[in-house]
Amino acid sequence: MKMEQGGDRYQLMSEINMVPLIDVALVLLIIFMVMTPILVASQIKMVLPGSQTGDQSQTEKPVDIQIEKSGVIHLMGKVVPVESLREKIEAAVGPSPKQTVLISADKDVPIEKVVAVMDATRLAKVQKMSIGVRKVQSSGR
Repeated sequence: MKMEQGGDRYQLMSEINMVPLIDVALVLLIIFMVMTPILVASQIKMVLPGSQTGDQSQTEKPVDIQIEKSGVIHLMGKVVPVESLREKIEAAVGPSPKQTVLISADKDVPIEKVVAVMDATRLAKVQKMSIGVRKVQSSGR
């Protein structure tokens, strides 16, 4: 705080330095902007069907399509209506039709919904498609 002499009276001048506050606010904003897509993708609740022969040997990261129990379709973590799914898949795959598309559906999703997603994937000229399952232990047979 400074004291300035103005004539025969002293006046108190108090100032708040806003620069550190702005710096902290901008850092928090950047952190939230980076973390939001990661948190949204991890919030999708699904119970995958089980399989004893599930293969997890993938060299590249596939284009991920998830179908919730309620029927909502997510493409790479973003909600997509089934009507525009083909165009969104084409944009996500890009010029490489050899890109793998991984379809993960909750075990209670009607098969018609999964078939509609598979049709949209095929219409997008995708050559490699796989179904997401969870690995279960064999029963010893």
